[in-house]
Amino acid sequence: MIWFLFVMGLVWIMCGTLMVFATRVMREDYFSKLRISDPRMWSPLPIIVGVLFLLSASSSSQVTFIVVLGLLSLSKGLLFFFGPRQKVKKMIDWWFESSDKMWRVWGILCMALGIAVLVTIVH
Repeated sequence: MIWFLFVMGLVWIMCGTLMVFATRVMREDYFSKLRISDPRMWSPLPIIVGVLFLLSASSSSQVTFIVVLGLLSLSKGLLFFFGPRQKVKKMIDWWFESSDKMWRVWGILCMALGIAVLVTIVH
């Protein structure tokens, strides 16, 4: 399952880089297409990613870190599915309407998370 960690690390680094250096393009061209009326439609994706993180934790040098990422992803998927629809929608709208500075900060955090995941692959 090292391949999954490798792919997720690269995806987070690429998304974070775009969020920092091409904020407007990332916001208008990519994330605006993700805005839907019912967040429950997206809930299977973080649940699947969380399960894959939990399965791939044993192939990492930092098992606890990967397990925490898996549990956070699972909880996100469960929140999207079982959470109050209006509150979840408000959280998602807050994310889409945040400032460019906030997007850049999240981009930096996303890049750091991707690098951290790639570092855990090395034994």
